[in-house]
Amino acid sequence: MDGSAIIEDPPVLTDGVVTLRCLTADDVDALLAGEDDDQVRWLNEGHRSERPRTTAWVAQNRAQWRDGGPRRHLGVLDAATGELAGTVEAHLALPDLPRGTANVSYAVLPAWRGRGYAVRAVRLLRRWLAERTDATDAVLRVDAANVPSLRVARDAGCLPPEPGPGPHGLLHHALPLREPARVVLVCGPAGSGKSTHAARLARAGWAHLAFDAAAWAAGHREHPLPADVAARVHEDLRARLVGLVGDGVDVVVDTSFWSRASRASYRALLAPLGVVPVTHHLVTPRAEVLRRLAARTGTGPDDVVVPPDRAAAYLDGFEDPTPDEGPLVRVPPA
Repeated sequence: MDGSAIIEDPPVLTDGVVTLRCLTADDVDALLAGEDDDQVRWLNEGHRSERPRTTAWVAQNRAQWRDGGPRRHLGVLDAATGELAGTVEAHLALPDLPRGTANVSYAVLPAWRGRGYAVRAVRLLRRWLAERTDATDAVLRVDAANVPSLRVARDAGCLPPEPGPGPHGLLHHALPLREPARVVLVCGPAGSGKSTHAARLARAGWAHLAFDAAAWAAGHREHPLPADVAARVHEDLRARLVGLVGDGVDVVVDTSFWSRASRASYRALLAPLGVVPVTHHLVTPRAEVLRRLAARTGTGPDDVVVPPDRAAAYLDGFEDPTPDEGPLVRVPPA
């Protein structure tokens, strides 16, 4: 099929929070009203949209589905209200990309930003591409200065960008299509922001497995846990991870992954399932980590009190991940 899709009616895809469907003429008003300076800069090459051109563009998108063209464009709706929140597209035959690679682009209208809708849309489209086309990979091409879009690529589970900009000066973030699920290992010492980062992914639809939450639920209020208790918590997390991946669910695993060996053990667990996890390393400065830990009061699993000497020992013993271990994304402090 040379990277093409089966000719079909436009699908309706949903994860319960966002719904993807083909744009209609009724969406033109929302598209025009939601266009802001960021969208003009990053997607419209500096040009404001005009009603006749936008109306024609919507009609062309529908024709691409009808005629089996290379572009698969869908509106992104808020599932609860049915309001248009943005758009997402897969181009199946972009001339400057390798055969079998789908270019994915996206835009979220200003009123809906910050809710993880772009990540959800990309993840839904990824699954459709895997099921309904012969594309092997998707790629998200992002300008290095477009920080929100870079965050979408990261939170969607993309591999680290290829070194240096590609054609048109864009960073290329590959998103494999044939893995049953994507897995992110959130890595960092206590106080680095792991749980905040993992919660962000959970809001965008990832299943969230958290070591500290599991330990807290079992009644443990101090860290480190006894070795036998920690082993039981990890055993449960690993079993739940395998089950979720087997069901095709994207998962973020939220634990310190403080050692190279701990990260390797999870990679080995996932390898027989055909999944290569991406490590998200929280690179929060030492002084900020210590400040956060000193402010803890023990109110919940993400607020466990860590005495100053133990906090320093955690930082001193932490083994930073390196690219030779596997795909690695460094996450700056929030």
